[in-house]
Formats: sequence, structure tokens, C-alpha cells
Amino acid sequence: MIPQTGGAGGGRKAMDKFMESPWFMRVVALMLAALLYTSVNFSDFELSKKADNSSQDNTEVISDVPVQVYYDNENLFVSGVPATVDVKVEGPKSIIESTKRLREFKLFIDLTDVSIGKHQVKIKHENFSEKLNVKIQPDTVDLLIEEKVTEQFTVTPEYNDKMIAEGYQVEDLTIDPRKVKITGPKDAIDKIVYVKATLDVKEKINKETSGMARVLVLDSELNKLDVKTEPETVQLSISVKNPSKKVSLNVFPKGTPPKGVKVTSLVPEVEELTVYGKESILSELEELLIPIDVDEVIKSTTVSVPIELGEGLNFVSPQIIKVKVTTEGSPAAESTAGKKDE
Repeated sequence: MIPQTGGAGGGRKAMDKFMESPWFMRVVALMLAALLYTSVNFSDFELSKKADNSSQDNTEVISDVPVQVYYDNENLFVSGVPATVDVKVEGPKSIIESTKRLREFKLFIDLTDVSIGKHQVKIKHENFSEKLNVKIQPDTVDLLIEEKVTEQFTVTPEYNDKMIAEGYQVEDLTIDPRKVKITGPKDAIDKIVYVKATLDVKEKINKETSGMARVLVLDSELNKLDVKTEPETVQLSISVKNPSKKVSLNVFPKGTPPKGVKVTSLVPEVEELTVYGKESILSELEELLIPIDVDEVIKSTTVSVPIELGEGLNFVSPQIIKVKVTTEGSPAAESTAGKKDE
């Protein structure tokens, strides 16, 4: 038993001696270095993999991007440039998202050194990341550069007859300002034939009414011209009147009174009425014929009759007249006379 115990103790001493040796420390250090190297390289591999994934090309379209135009706007007029275009961008998704969010880029056309006439020019861009492939849709435009001309024109005020209330007619129509400045290419200015402003209101006009109206610039065929007006709107004021005329009143019986009753006279309380309406209608109106219903008149009485007006007339004074109806006989007398005859 004693030799065994001594053997075990000797083994432990040998192990302790080995672990304390320089070679043991070198081996352990080498293994730790290998483990650390593997760990770092694996992390770098993962980061590289993620970077590779994020740098994969993505494609998106940025819509309705405004186009700026640089030119001599005091002396030239440019037409044909679209207000907005679409931009197709291709590249890393993170950069695309940043570009869309910040919108620090710009699209422009530089015409500072381009002469008068027709041209096909390229839309340029700036402030996009160099890592993006940028395609403008469309990337070129056909435009026309012309000499700018500014002239003054008188605006003609207009209104729709259907806006005027029944019986009323326009007395005066004014506009402020009366003249406007119109700027555009000389070719378009030379085509101007009509400069109009039309008053548009929702309710029928029966009193002085004002409103703002947009100026329209038209050619001989009523096509709208591509020009700028200053101001773009003018104020229209329309005043109306309700002409009147005194006309004689003539009443007549309508219908048949009961048997035995005879209407001998109809006498209105007034001889004239004041009628309001369009002058063209009033000029031909000499009297008003008013029917008096006598179907149920059995004795002398006074009736009230409302005045009804025809088209083009809108008011009458008085609106109701009283008419004295005089009769002879009675339904009872007729019946008694019939019995005596039997």
C-alpha cells in the first residue's frame, strides 16, 4: 500500500512541474491566440456579410421632382419645360432611403447660353450620392425659347343673361382694373384677340353685385393662349334696375253666374297699376286685362283679386285689387217665378 501512495504523490508532482514549465505556458498562449484570431475573423466575416447585403443594388422611383430652369427671364420666354419629372435611382437601399427623406438633390436645365429657337436639352442633376445610379425620366425635353413681350390690353367684362333675376335688366357693368399687362412670347401676343373676364355668381342678381373674375386671353378661335396676366383676376361690379310703367286696368267677367243672377257692372277700386319688368316688355304693354270670376256670385259684392303677371314682368303695385261687382235678380226669384208658371 505504501508504494502506491508514494506513486500517486510522485505523479502530482510531475504534473505540477509540467504546468510550471515554460513550454506549457507557450502552448496555452498559442491556443488562446488561435481562439482569439478565429473569433475576430468570424465577427469580421459577419460584418462583411451584412455590409455586402446592404450594398446590394436596389431600385426605386422618386416621383414628381420639380425642374428648375435657369435663363434670362426678363427678356426671354421658355415653353415646353415640364413642371416635374420622375427620377429612377439605383444603389444601396440605405442611401436611397436617405436621399428620399432629405431631398437635398436638385434637377435643373441651364439655358443661360442657349439662343432663341427650338432646342432639345438635357435635364441635369446635382447633390446625389456618388454611389447612386441616377436616371431622369425623361432626361431630355424639347423646348422653345422666344423673345418675351409685355403689352397692355383692355379687359372686356361679361355676364350670363341667365344670372339676372326675372324682370331686371343690367344698368351698368364696371371692371377694376380696366387694363392688364400680358406677358408672353411675341408669337402668342400677336395672336391675342379677346381679353375677357366673366362674372360668375350662384344666386340670381336683383341688386348691385360684385365679384372677382379670372382674366381669359384667347385667340380668334377662342383658344386659350399660354401667357401671363398681371393681375390674374379683376373685380367686376354689376348694377341692375327694375323698370316700371303705369298701365290702365281693365276687368271683365269670367264664367257664368247662377241662373236668375245677372252681373251688371264690374268697377275696380283703381284705374291704373304700376308694373315692373323688362323695358322691352313694358314698351308693348298698354293695359292689364284682369278676369273676375263670377261663377258663384249671387248678389252685389266686393271681391279681392290678386294680379298675375306674365313672363318678363316681376312686380305690380298694388298686388291685389278690390272690384265692386253689381248684380240684378237672385236665384230665389228665378225659382219662385218657375213655380207660379206651373
